[in-house]
Amino acid sequence: MILLEDVYKKIVTFLNKEKYKYIIIGGIAAGTIGEARATGDVDVDIIINRENVAAFLDKLTKAGFRVSKRICLKSVEQTGIFQIKFDKFDIDFLIASTDLEMCAFKRARIRKLYGIKAYFPTPEDMILLKIIPGRDKDLLDAKNIVTRHKQRLDVKYLKEWAAKLCEEAEDMRIWNILRDLLGEK
Repeated sequence: MILLEDVYKKIVTFLNKEKYKYIIIGGIAAGTIGEARATGDVDVDIIINRENVAAFLDKLTKAGFRVSKRICLKSVEQTGIFQIKFDKFDIDFLIASTDLEMCAFKRARIRKLYGIKAYFPTPEDMILLKIIPGRDKDLLDAKNIVTRHKQRLDVKYLKEWAAKLCEEAEDMRIWNILRDLLGEK
């Protein structure tokens, strides 16, 4: 029986071997950086040109992943996100497109999980990436990361990005959530 751990190992091994620039995000990253929680998929933020996605999908197929190339390419065109499968598990790819993501890639850290080295965002970048969508589970993940890393967080970095994101969105939601998470309200 294949476990999520096996899927994680397979996709990370593939990405490392092929030398793609990526960071693990989602529940696996939240559990690794913050507090462990259940998750049923692997989420990957990847730097890839959209015109290279078809070749990337072909490589994934050859490596044993289940890929619906037509559906993936349509999804990339519409949303910049696509999903593949390994056994019964989903692997979600988000094509990096924002300044915050690009900064997160530059600051990424190598962490060893399940015996495999992979790239993960810093706690600060993961907090911001979780605050942006603002779903309850994302905010709980952000809170757990803050709790775990409270004394070591680069608060200036967090506030600078929160201010920039709020200015871009013309909405103070991210700033207010961050201040609440930091206990400044």
